[in-house]
Amino acid sequence: MLQLETVLGIIVADRDGIIKSVSYSNGNFNSNLIGVEWYSALKIPREEYNKKVEDKYPKTFSLPDEGQKILVYPSYGEKEDISGFHILVEKIDEEKNSTQYLNKMLCFGEIVPGIAHEICNPLTYVSGWLQMFLEETHDNDPKRKTYEALIKEFERIAKLVRSLLAFAKQTPKSKQIVDVNQVIEDVVLMVVYTMKNENIELIKDLLHSELKIEGDSNKLKQVVLNLLQNSREAMPNGGKIYLSTNLIHNDSIIIQFRDTGCGFTKDQLSRIFRPFYTTKTNGKGAGLGLSVCKAITEELDGTIDLDSKVGEGTVITINLPRYYSN
Repeated sequence: MLQLETVLGIIVADRDGIIKSVSYSNGNFNSNLIGVEWYSALKIPREEYNKKVEDKYPKTFSLPDEGQKILVYPSYGEKEDISGFHILVEKIDEEKNSTQYLNKMLCFGEIVPGIAHEICNPLTYVSGWLQMFLEETHDNDPKRKTYEALIKEFERIAKLVRSLLAFAKQTPKSKQIVDVNQVIEDVVLMVVYTMKNENIELIKDLLHSELKIEGDSNKLKQVVLNLLQNSREAMPNGGKIYLSTNLIHNDSIIIQFRDTGCGFTKDQLSRIFRPFYTTKTNGKGAGLGLSVCKAITEELDGTIDLDSKVGEGTVITINLPRYYSN
């Protein structure tokens, strides 16, 4: 339903896309736009406009950088041909987007335990039978390797379900000693098979040393999962993600994510950690992922930095204080 308070203006253009009139209420449009191509005036990237030229009407363009959504409706002449366009410019309702995101996360937390229960029950049943079959086979039985492989896969699925269940828990936890490498391994288990299907290679280089912090393991998992998801979405045609851990001066733990994705512009980088800011189009992002990562990292007394170049990829570096036992 259209909310009038979100309408920034209405633009009328002719069949060639040239603006003929402008009306506005909450926007900053003026008569200087008359005579200009509407998509140029509204800063719609040429590649985005060209991509949608053949689409059916109405056309929708999302401009998160401008906080706007553009709806394009055609006008038809007597011969049913397009005689012009009416362009509605709306303000993106960030509060609504954030509420929808939080509601989805709450539903996720409620649904996952039930799904995990439904999965684990048959897993336990089938795995038990396989264990029994395995015990009844001799060492040279050709079926033995098959049973062993199946049992191993069932164990992997069970571990994945446990990881999802732990991640979905909403109850706050007191600080605990967290093994950073183990958290990363748990999250990678959740995403690696999906990434393989999307032609994304995940390359790990984890330091073979105790890397422990004091904090909440589920929150650190959320950070790692969010950052891997961001890298994945930046490579729709496949690519590589390099994930590494290291030590600086033996007292700071470094977690680094490097991808070969599309990268960010300087303007995007200046706003990338702001709440509700998103570079994703068509309402796919609520703009909370990186801001949440930053908040959690600071809660762990750490820092997060992002460096990126358009067309070359992105590097995200997390620095966390190492935990030492007394």
